[in-house]
Amino acid sequence: MSGGVLLILGSSRLVILEVPKTASLALRGMLEPFATPLLPKVPRHITAQSFLRRHKAGVVEALGGPVETVAVMREPLRRLQSWYRYRLRDQVAKTRISTRDVSFEQFITAYLSDAPPPFARIGRQDRFVGWNGVRMRVDHLFDYRRLDLLVDFLSERLGVAVDLPHKNASPEPEEETYLLSDAVLARLLKANEAEFSLYRQLRKQGWIERNPARRL
Repeated sequence: MSGGVLLILGSSRLVILEVPKTASLALRGMLEPFATPLLPKVPRHITAQSFLRRHKAGVVEALGGPVETVAVMREPLRRLQSWYRYRLRDQVAKTRISTRDVSFEQFITAYLSDAPPPFARIGRQDRFVGWNGVRMRVDHLFDYRRLDLLVDFLSERLGVAVDLPHKNASPEPEEETYLLSDAVLARLLKANEAEFSLYRQLRKQGWIERNPARRL
């Protein structure tokens, strides 16, 4: 299958919504053998809102029954660190998305600006999963730090044991690379309050279900 399209696990009635920088390539490597090629032109990083509005009805009709969505969320600051690190790569050094000549604090300041430059244009996870402060639009949300729970869940739903491969890991730089002033950190926490709040809830459990009583 193409590495860039939406993952639909037809036999398990699951749709995997791949939040960028949350081990999505490793997850795809594990699940592609079980995927059903129903929507070959739908990108892999489609948001929950877009999937539900544009594609869910067609998938339900094609599979002959209801489907559930699955996503992974990462601690917000660490995810931003991962994006910054990813854009330090030699492959993008001469492009507009490179962070090669930008400090992490400059990166976050640009990210928080009203018109972020290309290297700092990054979506928020709470918006990706459709979190409104009370409920989310995805059915199952897993903590990046507890991918073992996701693997167990998928193994149960697929009826076969699966193992998450290690893909696309960026080298960890020195800790001082990620230093932020108190003022910039406070701005980030305020601007992304909803994202941090959702992750705090997820961190306590490792896995949040939108409708636990209605699991297929």
